[in-house]
Amino acid sequence: MALMKEKIQEFIGIDSEKIVGPDKVCKQMIRHWCEVMEDSNPLYQDEEYARNSKYGGIIAPPMQVQVYTMSPLWPPTDREPNPMEQLIAELAKQGYSSIVATEQGQEYFAPMMLGDEISYTISVDKVSPEKQTVRGPGYFVTFLYKFFNQRDELVCKQTFTILAYNAISKE
Repeated sequence: MALMKEKIQEFIGIDSEKIVGPDKVCKQMIRHWCEVMEDSNPLYQDEEYARNSKYGGIIAPPMQVQVYTMSPLWPPTDREPNPMEQLIAELAKQGYSSIVATEQGQEYFAPMMLGDEISYTISVDKVSPEKQTVRGPGYFVTFLYKFFNQRDELVCKQTFTILAYNAISKE
């Protein structure tokens, strides 16, 4: 059963409250990222090189932005569900409870400096009409994350697309 277009529209374009990440940008997380990714960019770890750059100090790899905003697994955080969580719950109620990530994109605007506190908002950017996929009928849903530093400068925009589908009904 396809969701009513009007119901889907209720979720689109509404920004969540700003959610402040639990961790500040720090050398330790940058080091771990660089080790795992085998990234030797001196802007990320060489203090003298970074100090003499246009940034005036060490910056974090831009693609690391979400790391600083990830909620702890324990104890669970107590907050109102954001628009993404609300739409996913509505889709699940309608039988579209299986989810697979399909695409992610990032666009960067400002560097993350040591000590920056990163926060974000999330909104539902767009929802496709119901599609028949090999996994079952479902919706492609794109979320828009906007990441900010403590100076309220936009650091990054990230799109994240999922397929929410009904694995049981292959109509």
